[in-house]
Amino acid sequence: MSKTWDNVECEFFTGNTANDMGDSKYIVLQDGMQRTALINFRRAPNQVLSGNPSICYIAPDSHLFDAVYENYRPGAITIASVTGDRILVRVERGPIEPFFGEATRVPANGLSTFDFVNQNGVLSHVHFGHEVKLLSLGRPRRKSV
Repeated sequence: MSKTWDNVECEFFTGNTANDMGDSKYIVLQDGMQRTALINFRRAPNQVLSGNPSICYIAPDSHLFDAVYENYRPGAITIASVTGDRILVRVERGPIEPFFGEATRVPANGLSTFDFVNQNGVLSHVHFGHEVKLLSLGRPRRKSV
């Protein structure tokens, strides 16, 4: 079963409510993306993108959002399967059973970003972001990735 996908091409901002460093701007292409924000440079190298990141989107009021947020550590989050636009995410939670939740490859205003480098379901360079706003679907106006 597939554990990778093509990104949905789009451009958007995410609403930063965590600090006063401004919103992030995303330019997403089929095979990569660029995330730009002032906070990225303060936290470098953890916040600077590398490789060809994949991105999916999670409802901020979902159990998956909570599970990812609470277990945000290397190796804990993997992709179990991809069927169409549905992405099944597996979250290891220590001694209790893993949690499985659904994300989507299709962006929508109000969904939270979840980007990473995906090597057949094994995730690295994981970044959990804020909610999408000012979404523009389709090929971004400029090629920045």
